[in-house]
Amino acid sequence: MTELKELKKVTRKLASHKIELYQTRGYLQCILQNSADLIFATDVEGSLVSFSKGGEKVLGYSWEEVAGRPIKDFAEDPASFERIMGACQEKGSAVALDVPFRHKEGRTVFCNTSLMDLTNRKGQRVGMVGICQDITRWKKLQEELIRVDRLAEIGRIAAGVAHEINNPLAVIGEASGWAGDLIREAKGLSPDDRHELEDTVKKIGDQTRRCRNITHKLLDFARDSAPTKTAFDVHELLKRTITFLEPEIKHTAIKIDLNFAEGPLLVNSDPRLLEQVFVNLMTNAIYAVLEKGGDNGRIEIQTLKANSEIEISFKDNGVGISDEDQTKIFDLFYTTKPPRKGTGLGLPICQSIVRNLGGDITFESEAGIGTTFTVRIPIS
Repeated sequence: MTELKELKKVTRKLASHKIELYQTRGYLQCILQNSADLIFATDVEGSLVSFSKGGEKVLGYSWEEVAGRPIKDFAEDPASFERIMGACQEKGSAVALDVPFRHKEGRTVFCNTSLMDLTNRKGQRVGMVGICQDITRWKKLQEELIRVDRLAEIGRIAAGVAHEINNPLAVIGEASGWAGDLIREAKGLSPDDRHELEDTVKKIGDQTRRCRNITHKLLDFARDSAPTKTAFDVHELLKRTITFLEPEIKHTAIKIDLNFAEGPLLVNSDPRLLEQVFVNLMTNAIYAVLEKGGDNGRIEIQTLKANSEIEISFKDNGVGISDEDQTKIFDLFYTTKPPRKGTGLGLPICQSIVRNLGGDITFESEAGIGTTFTVRIPIS
C-alpha cells in the first residue's frame, strides 16, 4: 500500500515536471519566434539544430534551407568565424563585433555576435548557442557620418584654396587686359596676326573669369550661400559651356548636336551654379564616350519648355552605367572612374545645386548603350 502511494506521488511529480518542461519549451520557442535577432543553436559539430524567425529575416533563409548546415558557412569568412567558435569552446563564451554574414540575396549583413557553449549535467559539450544582432544600418550610418565629416574638411580646405587662387587670378586678369591694350595699339602686325592675338587674349580673360567663378562657387558651397538669381538665356549659357570644353573634344571624334527649343529660353535663376552643373554633366558625357571608344561618339543637348519649367537633357552614346552603379551615383565620394580620374563629388554637388534652385535632376542609362541626364528647373 505504501509503495502504491509512493508511486502515485512520483507520478504526480513527474507529471508536474513534464508540464513545467512543456511550458519552458513553449516559452523558449516563443522567444525564438518573436525575437528580431538571429538566434541559433548547433550540435557539437557546429551544424544548426535551431534557427529563430529573426534569423530568417536577417539572413533571408527559411529554417528548411538551413537545417543541418554548418553555421560557419553563412559567414563571409568561414575560417574567421570558426576561430571565434574555437574561442567559445575554450573559454565557454565569446563575443565578436561587426561579424560579416552573407545574406541569401548576396549582400553583406553585419552582426554583433555572442556565442555560448552548451554542456549537459555531466559537463559534456552538447553544442553552442549564438545571438547575432543585425547592426548593418548602424554600420552604414557610421560610414555616412565619416563621409560627411570628410566632406566638411574638404569644404574647409576648398575655401582656403579658393582664397589663395583668387590673388594670382586677379593678376592674370589684369595682365590679359594689359596685353589686349598693347595688341590693339601695336604697329606692324598683320590683320590676321592681330586677330589671332586678340582672340587668344580674349580666351585667357574668359578662362580667368571662369576660374574666378569656380573659386566663388567653392566659397559659396562651403558657406552654404543662397543662389543669386538673375534673368538669362539658357541657350547662351549652354553654348558658352561648350566653348569652355572645346579643348577637351578638339582632337576627338565626338560630335555635339544641339537640339534647342525655338528662340531664347529665358529663366530667372543662378547662371553660375547652372554652368557648374552643365560643365560637370558634359565632362562626364565626354569621358563616357571616350571610354567606349570608336569613331561615332555623340552627345546631344536638348532643351524644351514645359509649362512653368524648362528641361535640359544631355544624352551620350558612351559606356552607360551598370544597374548596380545606378543606385549609388548620387552618393558622396562614389565614382565609377579609376583613381585620380574622379572624386565622387560632381554628381552629388550637381544634385544639391539643382534642388537648391527648386528643380530636380534625373537620369536614364543602359550599360553599353549610353546615358541621358535631364535637369529640370523652374522658369522663375
